Amino acid sequence: MQSDVLSGWPGWLVLCVGWLLGVSLQLAESVLWAPSAYLAGLGGATVLLGCVGWMARAGRLAVPWRVMGVALVLVLMGWGSTGYRACQQQAMTWHGGVQDVELTVRTEGLPQPMSGGGVRFEAHVLAVRALSAAAEPPWQPGARVSLIADATSGLGEVTAGQTWLLHARLHAPDGLVNPGGHHAMRYLFEQGIGAVGSVRAKAMHPVMVSPASSIWRGGVDRFRQRVRTALSQAVPDAQAAGVLAGLAVGDQSAVDRADWDVFQRTGVSHVVSVSGTHVVMLGWLVAAGVRRVWSRSARLVHRWPAPQVAAWLSVGVSALYALVAGWGVPAQRTVWMMAAAVALKTSGRRWPWGLVLCGAAVLVTVWDPWALLQPGFWLSFVAVGVLMSDGAQAPTGGRWWQQAWQGARTQWRVSLALAPLALVCFQQASTVGLLANLVAIPVFTSVITPLALLGVVVHGVWGLGAWMTHLTMVGLSWLAAVPGAVWSTPELPFACQVAAVLMGALQFTAMPLAWRCMTWAWFLPLLYLPRGWLLVPPPEQGQVSVVAADVGQGTAVLVRTARHSLLFDAGGRLPSGVDMGQRVVVPLLRALDVTQLDELLISHEDTDHVGGALSVLQSVPTARLRSSLAPDHEVRAWHAPKRLPKPHTRCEAGQSWIWDGVRFDVLHPHADDYARRSQLAPNALSCVLRVSTLAAPQRSVLIAGDVEARQEATLIDRQRAGTPATNLASTILVAPHHGSDTSSTVAFLTAVAPQQVVVQAGARNRYRHPSPEVVKRYQQFGLNWVATPQCGAWVWHSQMADGGNCWRQRQAHYWVTQPTQASP
Repeated sequence: MQSDVLSGWPGWLVLCVGWLLGVSLQLAESVLWAPSAYLAGLGGATVLLGCVGWMARAGRLAVPWRVMGVALVLVLMGWGSTGYRACQQQAMTWHGGVQDVELTVRTEGLPQPMSGGGVRFEAHVLAVRALSAAAEPPWQPGARVSLIADATSGLGEVTAGQTWLLHARLHAPDGLVNPGGHHAMRYLFEQGIGAVGSVRAKAMHPVMVSPASSIWRGGVDRFRQRVRTALSQAVPDAQAAGVLAGLAVGDQSAVDRADWDVFQRTGVSHVVSVSGTHVVMLGWLVAAGVRRVWSRSARLVHRWPAPQVAAWLSVGVSALYALVAGWGVPAQRTVWMMAAAVALKTSGRRWPWGLVLCGAAVLVTVWDPWALLQPGFWLSFVAVGVLMSDGAQAPTGGRWWQQAWQGARTQWRVSLALAPLALVCFQQASTVGLLANLVAIPVFTSVITPLALLGVVVHGVWGLGAWMTHLTMVGLSWLAAVPGAVWSTPELPFACQVAAVLMGALQFTAMPLAWRCMTWAWFLPLLYLPRGWLLVPPPEQGQVSVVAADVGQGTAVLVRTARHSLLFDAGGRLPSGVDMGQRVVVPLLRALDVTQLDELLISHEDTDHVGGALSVLQSVPTARLRSSLAPDHEVRAWHAPKRLPKPHTRCEAGQSWIWDGVRFDVLHPHADDYARRSQLAPNALSCVLRVSTLAAPQRSVLIAGDVEARQEATLIDRQRAGTPATNLASTILVAPHHGSDTSSTVAFLTAVAPQQVVVQAGARNRYRHPSPEVVKRYQQFGLNWVATPQCGAWVWHSQMADGGNCWRQRQAHYWVTQPTQASP
């Protein structure tokens, strides 16, 4: 039966597609089925395979139906095996609240040093014990944890394979949920991380139970760590050291965030990480060297042919390099494809490039089904598909200038094929990518990467690699600063995403030109997306929409009218240096098709409100800055290269303007508050903004910043005095000071009388926001209230009859967990 089914490559291709379809169906599930259901699916696949085999032997089933029958078997196997693995992983996820426990762990992976001291590392749990006699840890040994140990934790140098006894505060993996945001929870689930937390040194100093002694357990990661340490010591330039570490051992976290922005704007991110090109290059060098040496021995050549030995050794060395570099999806894909190509050549068989590519995709998803959700998976396979298609059609040989022309042509085809995919995955693609790659690919592949690898043996060559890296970065930075270097598009509907990627790939297949032209209409959403197709459509004339972003402990509220956009605050900045402007706000604006801001309003100088402002100003064209910031603040002083600082307006009560039938009123602070700036706390100068529709003024939102009880009383007094534009009554209230007990007084809530309260706060924040007293007050007033840790981004439209909706509800996947609150 198998010889009939798999005799031709179309049958193999159908089977590969069947497996990938089954995996995709499981990944699309919002809630996991019972493990028995997935086991039943696997059992059903076995029974179906037996039936197909029996009918095939009896001659009752034609070959096409046999292929379809076995393909259905592969669909069930892909769905069942992925679902059962997901159930096993979910069973190892922490299901309790925040809890202090005693852990015995064995460290794994490559520890990541943090700025300001401390380290982030992953570990395998060997034993767990609750510190409280009344609490039982809702967990079993065998899971993996991600821990943070700051400089005061007392933890010594962490390397893979060590066994530690320590106290930790754990909670279930969770993350921020926003339109266009990074899927942190999916990444943690894919990596098998069952809990995250921090090392607590107050109860017990961490104790190393045993050092890393086994050469097999963690040996590769210890080698990677030694190389990274040696590289940082040999190369004082942190920028160059980070790039070289990424190429040598796959430590992409060593690359600075600003450098990643340059690589993304120029479309060369693939050459800075360990990609298939680097793996193939190393394999080619190994094969050439082995073949030359092996051919000199007549005895060895007669026993094993030199080409076969060279080919298999190149696969082995390439696999080892991919393993040392972190075993990412591009490296996995390349190793599997190299192994398949060598196996086919050794056996004398020949498969079409499409089947080899699809088979490699199956092997990658067998190893890691959730890789199918990674943008790198699709970018990698589409790029290689174009290269293989081009190689199958292009003539070989020729003079050097003909080969150079062919290389430029191939790069042009790859850039065009990846553009729709980049727009789908990241909502942006580089328009200077072709020019940048024509220089970056040969420089990184032929010079910098070999120097990074050679430096593992001869540390001195890292200096030359650092010099070449710095020189290349200068050119890439210049290209990244070119106006129009990035083409952006909003997040597309799923059907448009699939169509755009499929049509982009079809442009480089052997199909008639007339057929290709017929597919161009599917690219129209990349150029213009109808308003109704947007992720969050903008409001109509006279209406207003609000998005309160999930930025952790901080504030960032996007207010939109029919043709204008205002951002109230930009989120905070973490101690690690990451800010919410770059991590959340800019991707959110891009996903919602907000290509420019008419105004950025910064309420006051606290970091959790202004920390992300510079990233927003650097990434999004902004017409005006309004704030209560001091004149010498870095945000007011910032200006784009060769441009004047942004026009700035002091945020002051009494200011008012109208956009598209929507009125904006600034209610606080007052002119005399600025005169007493040195005597007031930053919160006392916080801007307060009320937005209302002219057609229905009662449909309004009040964004209160961080004002406290005294400022709330002032606002109430001005309203009672009848001062113009001081009406506080609003449909929506963005809670003042993140729900702190210093705000939301009874008098203030009475004056505002909101239908809905939105609290922007961080999960398990150390301030205990929102305060239990304030929450009780909301309940006594009968107010509906939501907090961003449980809601994600909150979206409201002035035409909505209810109090808005939570973005977390639209991201219903089985790996999305609800944040737990910290215990007292």
